[in-house]
Amino acid sequence: MILRQLSESHFEWFHRSLMEEAHAEPLDAGYTVKLKINGVEYDVKLQPEDNRQIAVLQALRIDRNPYGPDFELITEDKLLSSFLEVLLYQGICSYRRPDGSPRSI
Repeated sequence: MILRQLSESHFEWFHRSLMEEAHAEPLDAGYTVKLKINGVEYDVKLQPEDNRQIAVLQALRIDRNPYGPDFELITEDKLLSSFLEVLLYQGICSYRRPDGSPRSI
């Protein structure tokens, strides 16, 4: 598990994006976000925390092949951190000011 603290505006925007776009199970505090990188699917489990922090709990690698999918649980901090960076980059780069200009990361 890794934790990343965000600025207040980025945290609020990212948390709102998770609530709107990510999958959440009933009675679960976390969200699952799907990523596809180089043809491989990943389900990344995220959880908003106190003090504007985002926790990345784990990821599941799903490699679909003709014989059925292969699954791999990912808990290595460096990979989890990389997934979070990709999600933040994708999301925060589209985060704009009310006048339409991009905000700095």
